[in-house]
Amino acid sequence: MSPAKSSSPGVHQSPAARIAHSLLGRFWQFRLVGPLCMLLLVCGFCWKLTLSSGYTWADDPDIVHMDVPRLQFQRVTWHNHEFPLWDPHLWCGQPFLGEIVGAAFPLNWPFFRLPRHATGLFTLDALNWYFVMLHLVGALAAFWLCRELELSLAASLLGGMVYSFGGFVGRTLWPEVLSSLVLAPFVLLFLVRALRGRREWSNAAFSGLFLGFAWLSGHHEIPIYLSFTVAAVWAYGILQRGRECKKVVGLAGVSFVVTALTSAFQTIPGYEYARLAVRWVGLDYPVGWDAKIPYRIHEQYSLLPSSLVNLLVPWITPQAEIFTGLVAVVLAVIAVIVLWHDRWVRLFACIGLGGLLLALGAWDPIHGLLYAILPLFEKARTPVRLLALFQLGVAVLAAAGLNAVQRSTSLPVMRKAARILFALGGGIFVIGTALPELRQPTLPEFAYLAGLIALLFAGVLAARFRGAISFRAVGVAAVVLVCIELSSYSARLFYDRTPGQRTTFLPDLTRYHDIADFLRSQPGPSRVYAMDVTDSFNLGDWEGIDTLTGYGAGVTSNMMALDWASLRGQNLLGVGYSLSRNAAPRPDQTLVFHGSSGLNVFKNADAFPRAWVVHRIETVASAKDLPGRMNDPAFDARHTALLAGSGPAVDLCGGTDDARISRRTANTVVVEARLSCRGMIILSDTWYPGWTARVDGKTVPIYQADVALRGVVADAGPHRLEFRYRPLSAILGGLLSALGILCAGGIWLWERRRA
Repeated sequence: MSPAKSSSPGVHQSPAARIAHSLLGRFWQFRLVGPLCMLLLVCGFCWKLTLSSGYTWADDPDIVHMDVPRLQFQRVTWHNHEFPLWDPHLWCGQPFLGEIVGAAFPLNWPFFRLPRHATGLFTLDALNWYFVMLHLVGALAAFWLCRELELSLAASLLGGMVYSFGGFVGRTLWPEVLSSLVLAPFVLLFLVRALRGRREWSNAAFSGLFLGFAWLSGHHEIPIYLSFTVAAVWAYGILQRGRECKKVVGLAGVSFVVTALTSAFQTIPGYEYARLAVRWVGLDYPVGWDAKIPYRIHEQYSLLPSSLVNLLVPWITPQAEIFTGLVAVVLAVIAVIVLWHDRWVRLFACIGLGGLLLALGAWDPIHGLLYAILPLFEKARTPVRLLALFQLGVAVLAAAGLNAVQRSTSLPVMRKAARILFALGGGIFVIGTALPELRQPTLPEFAYLAGLIALLFAGVLAARFRGAISFRAVGVAAVVLVCIELSSYSARLFYDRTPGQRTTFLPDLTRYHDIADFLRSQPGPSRVYAMDVTDSFNLGDWEGIDTLTGYGAGVTSNMMALDWASLRGQNLLGVGYSLSRNAAPRPDQTLVFHGSSGLNVFKNADAFPRAWVVHRIETVASAKDLPGRMNDPAFDARHTALLAGSGPAVDLCGGTDDARISRRTANTVVVEARLSCRGMIILSDTWYPGWTARVDGKTVPIYQADVALRGVVADAGPHRLEFRYRPLSAILGGLLSALGILCAGGIWLWERRRA
């Protein structure tokens, strides 16, 4: 970005002052100074998480009940030397990688390998550092993007803080969403380099590489929005390059090919799961992949125009995700006015404005048009998350505005901005003083803080316009004021752990531990129906026990087709225990344990074993007929397997059979069985593509028995049956992702040697 003319430093300096000025200048030119300052700023801003043990970011219902258990499950699986491809603890097993919950995101992997606590469970301190690490990555990415645009060190630090802790990024707690947000500046960093003609091919490839990593993050909405943004920027580059447009088209093609390859480890298993599952999207019922999400759901999650007031003062309305702060907004406006001739200012202004307008969703007809014509756009049902693009645009513009203020003391816009800020700040305090006298509700404390920031920043601009403060002083002042502003916003999400201070969800992470210990002590893997728990808390993932249901966005279609909530369905699925705060909900249950949380553990006497043998197979014409037959009271599931189409041959005999699970990990199940004659061994886990079976070392087919379960045929005698989950979608996706990384690295080496 083209800076304004710099003011001349003083010439009447002592030798000592000149030496000190020279040493300081060399220090600031050291390459690691910027990242080090960014690290100190982020850790200092998050002091409640980094320097204190009395706060946490995780005390939120979705985080405690869903995300923390997911992280715990992944950590346990990694420490068991497995990759978390399959989650055996919820809904009789679900494809964990296919559920796009962050398992494929490489930045998470070192975190899962950290040493475990004595209990084996995550500590809140470890979760705090994980959260800080993600924000540090986002701040550094925005910092380097600003440096690429030739902005000053202080301006780039301000841009990093505004992006990482302001707006939607600062408000986001979900790790799978935050992970894609922190990579967005990297995507545009390399894209800008490519459009500037700096090692075009390798930078185009690296832009696609980081966009692919964003798809690996674990949630699809931000990557969808970011992909369309990147496509729009490439279109802008094609129009700008004129005669070289063919080359830019080639660069864009390379970028998106690398994206498609790199993202495959998540997108291919995710697409497979989407085709075989149903998803809750805000309707009263789940929908499949082929069903378009109704636009009324997008309307429900649109940014309300009344929430625009939160741009300058946070928490005025419930939708506070737009908050950016007075300092950043004023600097962004200065950049637009002073540097509009710079194409990068125009580009990021368009990105920011486009994100803001589209975040309005149903209030903006353009959003509805894109919903109607763009593929995948309707799958991103939360338009308010487009504010992330607005935040990225504003962060870069604010940094450019500070850079312009630093470089010149003769910008008339500074004087005008100072006057407006003086009037705004003074007006807030006058109104705040007058309202009690008029017996009206007083202004919120956030408004008074905004008034103070307005007065202080007005003083900074006025002093800079008069040449009273230096280049570096104005930069330091702006960064400090931004940190103070943002502390009233994103830092308020660092909750006090002290009991009784607020509604807390943290006790859910400890109150069921005695029940989990009891269930783990029972023979075989126990499956429990935690009716008073698992509708909101994933006890299974957190404690490593099997629960019939779970808290998440989707479930495989075959499991939903089974009448799992009925007495017959629970018995079929091997639900041996139920949790309830009341008396036994079923006549066949016996109280066997009373937990300290007040929950009773009831044993279900009629539950099927987790694995059993049948010697009769009944078939129906198609899979659509399976649920009706399974729900028929005359059907005997304990001795008969139900299949769609033709079934294998089995023998009917009167001997005694036995089958039990002898070993199980996330991706494997071993069953020891003894059959009196040829029959089918049924495992009450979800049937899904990618599972293979070996009987005594010989590969055998797995049948989809009883609507949603796994069945394997074996002859008479003792057998060792091993199920292994090795999905082709994950293997192929992993190979393609590795190929994408190698392609980006190869292009970089090729272009470097060519240069």
